Amino acid sequence: MINIKQLSFTWQKQQINPTIAITSLEIAKGEHVFLHGPSGCGKSTLLSLLAGINRPTSGQLSILGCELGQLSKSKCDKFRAEHIGYIFQNFNLLPYLSPIDNVTLGCQFSKPRQIKALINSPTLNQEASRLLNALGLDEQLHQQNVASLSIGQQQRVAAARAFIGSPELIIADEPTSALDANNRQSFINLLFAQANEVNSTLLFVSHDTSLQPLFNRNIDLVSLQEQDK
Repeated sequence: MINIKQLSFTWQKQQINPTIAITSLEIAKGEHVFLHGPSGCGKSTLLSLLAGINRPTSGQLSILGCELGQLSKSKCDKFRAEHIGYIFQNFNLLPYLSPIDNVTLGCQFSKPRQIKALINSPTLNQEASRLLNALGLDEQLHQQNVASLSIGQQQRVAAARAFIGSPELIIADEPTSALDANNRQSFINLLFAQANEVNSTLLFVSHDTSLQPLFNRNIDLVSLQEQDK
């Protein structure tokens, strides 16, 4: 799923040391990976590279066999829309839309994801509702203004938006930082269930190491880069 070789990224040309430097990293299809490290260790930088928002300064980064550094910006945007579902730390929902409308936005820019979504349900709205139900959002809330929902409820909307259309890679960036311990574990178990259903790879990023035991693989970004020095 993800293959990294001799990767480095530097924000400014005059910067001496790279912001991130990884000699080798492979993540297989269907893995549930917990990526952790303190603030400033390069987690956000790595995610921006995986999402194709930034380009590596040097080295190779491929997802599904596609070398992202070789794609134009428009092709990167297309690749991200078709193959990557992203759960943002602050959710990035449109507050004036309903949960259903927010979720269907997840595949509005990708015809392949629309087609895959319609395998499970007759319409995109029905598939959005199915995912919201599976992730624990009461059906009576599906048409409410999303701004009226609690943090935990908005979190479920953001997750459903990432999963609609069954993208091969789900990136979750600190999605449980606002939840208590019980709700964190419950939400992560829901993510696992949805990822397993379509065999998506889940890359879960957090600084909270208490979540490590829930995952079948853990990557310490600081240790990974120190090993490469």
